Amino acid sequence: MRFTFIKFLPLLIFLVGAFSLNAQSTKTSSSKVAAKNPASFTISKSDFELLFSKKAKDILVLKNNAFLDKSLVEINTLNGDMKFLKLKLSYFPKAYLMVQINGEYSTQIFILSDDKSVFYKGRIDKGIVTMTKCNEDDIVSE
Repeated sequence: MRFTFIKFLPLLIFLVGAFSLNAQSTKTSSSKVAAKNPASFTISKSDFELLFSKKAKDILVLKNNAFLDKSLVEINTLNGDMKFLKLKLSYFPKAYLMVQINGEYSTQIFILSDDKSVFYKGRIDKGIVTMTKCNEDDIVSE
């Protein structure tokens, strides 16, 4: 009986090592995703105002904001006191920043992704836009 246990001991050590390596790599990869998609980030007042000065097909150059840098302006329209802006973001694959302003008191800012991997909802406080990660259901249109 003892001879059989010693014969299978290297196999047992190999299996235990393989499971622990798999657990470590899974933990590392999930932390990389969390770093790529932070819980929240901000857009300064000057960067936010700059977005509306760009025309469709312009590429943004904002070195101080990695989330907006190299983004493509797809739509930027103004109709009376209504504004609509759509950016194709380079930081988040397949994601768009949408801004809808209806008059002075109604502003909606959110990020949606085609593959439903990223959702952020924005809030303006003292001119600074804070984008907070949320669920798809948390994004409500008026």
